[in-house]
Amino acid sequence: MTFSIGAFNCSLLTAQPLGYEGDARKGLTARTWNITGLLTSSQWQSLLSVYDNWRNARIQDADTLTSNSVGTTVSFSGSANGITWSGVGCWFAEPPSGEQVGAYIQASVRLVHAAEALAVLRKEEVLSTARYTFGTYTLGSTTLQLLKPPETYQDTPTLALTASGATYITGPLSATRVRNLEGTTNAAGWAAIQSWYESAIAAAPAAGAWFPLSAPSATAEAQIVAGVRADLYTVSISLGQAK
Repeated sequence: MTFSIGAFNCSLLTAQPLGYEGDARKGLTARTWNITGLLTSSQWQSLLSVYDNWRNARIQDADTLTSNSVGTTVSFSGSANGITWSGVGCWFAEPPSGEQVGAYIQASVRLVHAAEALAVLRKEEVLSTARYTFGTYTLGSTTLQLLKPPETYQDTPTLALTASGATYITGPLSATRVRNLEGTTNAAGWAAIQSWYESAIAAAPAAGAWFPLSAPSATAEAQIVAGVRADLYTVSISLGQAK
């Protein structure tokens, strides 16, 4: 069983190296190689040199998800038990470690397929920001992805008691339909909602129209999607139906 990592070569593997890491139930796995072998002192120094060169370059790389790039890798080739791989771009998943065994060093190192690991990271990022929605609602030119059911009421009649304890109703025998909207959009959508609000409150609503009961507000969450910053805005606003 032989393999090469960059300029480092070795043929004294002591175990089948190929495996996987990640959540297999979701398919979120990347190939890994757990390499163990007996090395001479010069081979050990060569392996450490390959790792040091990779580490020194890798630490200067841009954030992997932000750049959407694997950045610095080492070229990995080898064959074992009928399985062959050639020129695979890898990251070191763990630094080399060694233990003296007589004149040799029992060395271990772990590599991960960089492109597959990046694909897993991207998918995990998408899954971590996924939200359940309750349909959509359009304000002006912006469509919100609703995070909760919006329909409710206000100005409803209420029960009161007479001095003798009898029940009677106060207030109108009707209610105002209200939509408490809470949904997500992007920065452009949030800006458009602010413009829509300024226009909406500038004129009296027609019967049946929906009129803002409160000013819109928003919170923002920084996100990276496929290497691009795509901040998520959660907007809240209440609307009442004019009668």
